[in-house]
Amino acid sequence: MQALIKKDLLTQPKKVYLLCLIWFIPLTNFFTDGTPFKHVLLMAFLAFNMVLYSNFNTTTSEEKQSIFINSLPVTRRQVILGKYVTGIIWFATAAIFVTLYVLLFYMLAPFPSRMMFLEEYVISLAITYILLSIFYPLMYTIGYKVASALTAIVLLSILMGLQITLNTAENPKFPSVKDFLTFLGQNQWMIAGILIVVALLITITSFYTSLKIYNKKDL
Repeated sequence: MQALIKKDLLTQPKKVYLLCLIWFIPLTNFFTDGTPFKHVLLMAFLAFNMVLYSNFNTTTSEEKQSIFINSLPVTRRQVILGKYVTGIIWFATAAIFVTLYVLLFYMLAPFPSRMMFLEEYVISLAITYILLSIFYPLMYTIGYKVASALTAIVLLSILMGLQITLNTAENPKFPSVKDFLTFLGQNQWMIAGILIVVALLITITSFYTSLKIYNKKDL
């Protein structure tokens, strides 16, 4: 399984790291804002983008790659497990990028900012694995392209939902929304705990679903 993880890491196109940085400006409002929740989202989406790119293939090369991998002395369970474990490495890579970015933001921004807290890293990791767990069963069922498109819709829906919530919180007609967001901001460890449990359950279900689908493939 270590060889499979190493393969994903070494075959990741270097341009991916540059392309993923495109998320920085729209998610953090670089010139005007530096709110922590945007950094949390940035880290999760950056990590998930790396997951997507590490699986990028045309249909033909995807089939050939699967045949090659299954010719190696590894079980199909190890192939699937390798994909899910590699998600941790992509998250760690994204965490390093974003932490350095936030550090620069903290040092140079002309307005109040702060470094990320541990619980925010946990929340970001949970979001990453929830997205990853949606993507892999879809990829093994209907292929990379459609799975990527459907998961992208989920990403956009999350962003739209968050922006709508933030806009509503600024409306004096809905003080309860602002109070709720304030409550969440003051209880981040509670959110982190709930999300990590939810992510764990979803990831386990996703893993066995992906394994079941992959075992049925004729490779």
